Amino acid sequence: MHRLVGPVLALVDAFCVSAALYLAWAFWAWRAPNLGVLVQITYADLWLPNRFITAGVALVVVWLVALRNAGLHDPGRMENSAAIASAITRSAGWVVAVVLAENFLLGERVYPKALVVPFFALSWAALLAARLAIFRLILRLDRPPTALNAVIIGVEADGVAMAERLLRDARHVARLAGHLSTELETQPLVPADRILGTVAEFAELVNRHRIGLVIVAARSLPRQEAMRMAVLADRMGLRVLQAPYSWGVVSPRLGFARIGGLDLIDLVGIRYSTVAERVKRSFDLVAVVIGGILATPFLLVVALAIKLQDGGPVLYVSRRTGRGGRIFGFYKFRSMVVGAEEKRGALAAQNEADGRLFKMRDDPRVTRLGRFLRTYSIDELPQLLNVLRGDMNLVGPRPLPAGDLDGIAADSEMAYWFDQRGKVNPGITGLWQVSGRSEVGFPEMVRHDIYYIQNWTFWLDLQILAKTVPAVLRGRGAM
Repeated sequence: MHRLVGPVLALVDAFCVSAALYLAWAFWAWRAPNLGVLVQITYADLWLPNRFITAGVALVVVWLVALRNAGLHDPGRMENSAAIASAITRSAGWVVAVVLAENFLLGERVYPKALVVPFFALSWAALLAARLAIFRLILRLDRPPTALNAVIIGVEADGVAMAERLLRDARHVARLAGHLSTELETQPLVPADRILGTVAEFAELVNRHRIGLVIVAARSLPRQEAMRMAVLADRMGLRVLQAPYSWGVVSPRLGFARIGGLDLIDLVGIRYSTVAERVKRSFDLVAVVIGGILATPFLLVVALAIKLQDGGPVLYVSRRTGRGGRIFGFYKFRSMVVGAEEKRGALAAQNEADGRLFKMRDDPRVTRLGRFLRTYSIDELPQLLNVLRGDMNLVGPRPLPAGDLDGIAADSEMAYWFDQRGKVNPGITGLWQVSGRSEVGFPEMVRHDIYYIQNWTFWLDLQILAKTVPAVLRGRGAM
């Protein structure tokens, strides 16, 4: 079944391009009602060499080649909606480039805008809609046809963590058949019924359970055992992946470098182009200005309610760590009693969050109005001022209190992660917030932030913003 996924996706793509060509032709004919008097051009004529557009057969082929090169015929590359949209957009760019090159080389062609522009727009929209629908459908299936049977090498903590991440983030790519133990693993944490056997029985177990993917998540795999397994996997046509063991390893992007005769892994730093950052900043400014104007009456009502509550200040300003480690004033509507910061030490033992976060579900310092503001994230609205000032973006990793980073240099791995995190502006909302907010622990917050930094696109920002509204209305994970 897995081998049929690629061809089926190619057929869907071909249908979408064909439908887009038909709709573009219909729009062209509607825009030029007298065209039929001058020259008879039917939909079928556009599939053959003609002077109005690249032959439909060629267009389908070019689209399919571009989509295949972008990895969209490989189920394992369908990571999320943002990745799919980005790949389809890149493919559209290649198709446009091919058509423009043809127009330049073959000067006799006539490409009317009323035909060509709708075709490209409709092709992109149809492919995007179809692929997103297929992706959503696959995620809903208990046994996705795109998933390979996978085995995890490792039965200790790393193996358990990898199994959890596989189920959460890659269920449409891999269906976990079980675990294999290594000879050096003496304290298995995986349930006995999930352990298929040992790495020494690799070939027999692969055939018995029809394994198509192997994930190594054991730090104690002896070299000889690993080499034997790699040889068998290569012989049996299996894909073998190595799990990263630390936040630091996965922080930068991984690339490949060749130095002389050596093939090495290149840890590429996180850098965004100046153009991309300007687009992000421009969008933030436009959205904040328009949204701020519309929300002004509501903000004034909230400010008045806070002032009338106890006569204290309306805004709470805390020191937060921003891009490059810079400290900035972080604005929120005050949701706690006056002097709440001084009372935090006495409540340290009741902290319900892990890592460096401090959260209490029933924090006695929170006022009745403040609890309502926090539930629906209304207390975060003054951070629109931080976006205007350039301290923050609408979307990005959440800025943490500067005091929570005291002593971080003693933990080299944590310090490295914060260094990578500090290469981008913090945000009002982010992957962490739309994934559960305080219900998501500190390690998961780290993983969400790393994923966002590595895979940022404008489309991903739009997705997060779209998910923020329902997440806020549900009040999920608020403390």
